Amino acid sequence: MLVAVVRNPADLERARQEGWYRIPLARAPRPLASDYLALYLTSACGEERWSVRYVAEVWSYDLKRRRELIADASHPRAEGLYYCLRLGPLQALARPVPARSLRRVTFIHTTLERLLSAEDVRELWPGRAGGDLSGGDEGQLEASALEAL
Repeated sequence: MLVAVVRNPADLERARQEGWYRIPLARAPRPLASDYLALYLTSACGEERWSVRYVAEVWSYDLKRRRELIADASHPRAEGLYYCLRLGPLQALARPVPARSLRRVTFIHTTLERLLSAEDVRELWPGRAGGDLSGGDEGQLEASALEAL
């Protein structure tokens, strides 16, 4: 599972309504491939800020120019390459994971088990309290675990 940052409400709405999320090629985490994407919301997201609140299955990956994703030819990165992650429906976590003191998050590789048991975003990283250190195999997630979302 990959936790990614939503820096503005428009990106959250794109994920929710249009079913996609973008990551600049130059800033993409290695490895990028993941079966699920969880979203960490920044201060721009109002009452939901500073927390992981949503998760979606990643259906596919495409490489596109920013202008193909967002119609704004005058944007300085309009020609920049972005990964476009096609997503299944966003599911709200039954228990959001807040960032009690940590506010600056980029990408976090984690597991569904860590996401569902964490009481703080810091616990999503491997080796943190409350986390499973095995890494797990996302391809073998059980449907019952996802129903807990």
